[in-house]
Amino acid sequence: MEPIRTHKFLWSLRSGIRYGLLALLTFSGAHYFTLYVLGTYHYAPIGALWALITGTVVMSDTYGSTIEKARLQLLGGVVGAVAGFIYLSVLPFSVAGMAIMIVIVVSLCQATQLSGYTPGAAMNLGVVLVFSSINPELSPLMNSGLRLVEMGIGCGFAILLVRLIPGVTGKPA
Repeated sequence: MEPIRTHKFLWSLRSGIRYGLLALLTFSGAHYFTLYVLGTYHYAPIGALWALITGTVVMSDTYGSTIEKARLQLLGGVVGAVAGFIYLSVLPFSVAGMAIMIVIVVSLCQATQLSGYTPGAAMNLGVVLVFSSINPELSPLMNSGLRLVEMGIGCGFAILLVRLIPGVTGKPA
């Protein structure tokens, strides 16, 4: 019998299980958190999906790599949340406004040597602005804060799972 490290299917299954658990934990955790905060089932799946996407983006084969990706995603997410808050405090959602804000935020990240923050900032800004069109009665502060917490849920579960279930580094070719 081959050890698990050399059996290609079992090693691949291990990776699949990590992502499956990530989907279960992030979606459930963020769904119930958003449901608790907003008090309605109507918008909870959207926040849960955002947590799932974020967790999937940051999960990596190694713990160190996952931590670094989560750090950049969350710090970029803060930039995007603040930009979304500022925009929505002044203007309502529009596709053109979203595109212009993303150009501004990405350009600022690049110009200030924070290029690693760019993906998280652009993604979270877009999600904050689009969500405001789905739930316009939600305040800009609550909207931005919820999206940031949902990102944190996704990153937190990705970090936890990578720590508990080691990745696929050293897998057979």
